[in-house]
Amino acid sequence: MDGNALAGSQPQQQLDDEMVPLAVAATVAYFHVTEAAHQVTTQTDLADIVPLVAIALSTVAPIHGGGQPLSAIEVRERLYGSRRPSLDGLKMRRGDLRTAMITLREARSTFGR
Repeated sequence: MDGNALAGSQPQQQLDDEMVPLAVAATVAYFHVTEAAHQVTTQTDLADIVPLVAIALSTVAPIHGGGQPLSAIEVRERLYGSRRPSLDGLKMRRGDLRTAMITLREARSTFGR
């Protein structure tokens, strides 16, 4: 690979490594994965859905808290067991979000809406 190709990949890698708040990532993933005809239309409904999408994301991508990836036990403690768990302080890498959205969209098309 020549130096120009390598230099061109560095900005993308920086974007991929950027951390995104989990609530934002879950909102983006929801609208990316869900067909427009089936999307919620109110902020209240979206607020109910976002934690569920965060759980779905946690099954296909690492979730970070305190600058480190959370273990499966930590994810379970933070995201499960509450109707509307707090997503405060939880993040994921932008590159992982992109990959997770592809995975969830493919799963949705395979297993239905």
